[in-house]
Formats: sequence, C-alpha cells, structure tokens
Amino acid sequence: MQKFILGNDNFGVGKIMYKIDNENSVINDLTIIGDQQLFEALSDDEQSEWNWALYPPKLYLREVPYQMRGDKIEIAVTEETLDNYDIALYFMEHNDINGIFTIDENKGLVFEGTTYISGVEKKLKLEVKLDD
Repeated sequence: MQKFILGNDNFGVGKIMYKIDNENSVINDLTIIGDQQLFEALSDDEQSEWNWALYPPKLYLREVPYQMRGDKIEIAVTEETLDNYDIALYFMEHNDINGIFTIDENKGLVFEGTTYISGVEKKLKLEVKLDD
C-alpha cells in the first residue's frame, strides 16, 4: 500500500502527477495527493485531529534540481531549498517541509521528514510508486 503519513495517520495516496527531466536533472513537477476516502474517514471523525480539514493533504515540488546518489535521485529539503524552490505540503494552508526525497531506479519514491501543522511539528513520510 502506498503511504502518505502525517503524524500517526496514513492518508494513503490518491493521485500522483510527475514530470522529471533527467537530461537536466530537474523535477519539473511532482504532486502527490492523499486518498479522498481515507481522508474522509479520518476527517469525519469528530475526535480526529484532522476534523477541521476540507481536502486531503497534497505535497508538491516544482522546478527543483536534484542530484544522483548512486542510482537514486536525491533532494535534501532544507530552509535554503525552500527559499529557492516551490516545495510545500498543502493542507488547508501551505506548510514548509524538511527532509530527504529519494527516487530509486524502479520509480519508488520515499520521503522522510517533518512539517508543521498549526505550529505543531508532525512526522511526514511518503512511500509511493511512480507509475509510467
């Protein structure tokens, strides 16, 4: 199962859009949106910490250069990266993220890092298979 974990909850993966320019080592667009049904199950529960949200979380990168580490694409998302490129987690507002993206030769994407939701630090982890 594909994972879009925010805090302790897995929102799943609903939609993936990506365009990678390997010739120029740039991710032109990478957008991953949480699964609508899993989101509704989490947000419809009045006891859920996500009951205020209207849409599933969406993580995106646009026009971000990458480096090859062995046979993997790697992007370290730092304060400097955020200042220079369009990268964020959109979850009712744009939230900065920090961490490491990797994409292996089989188009397996992993992101491990953190974000802040309403000023509270949350774990952010994605495990996604990018399809052709």
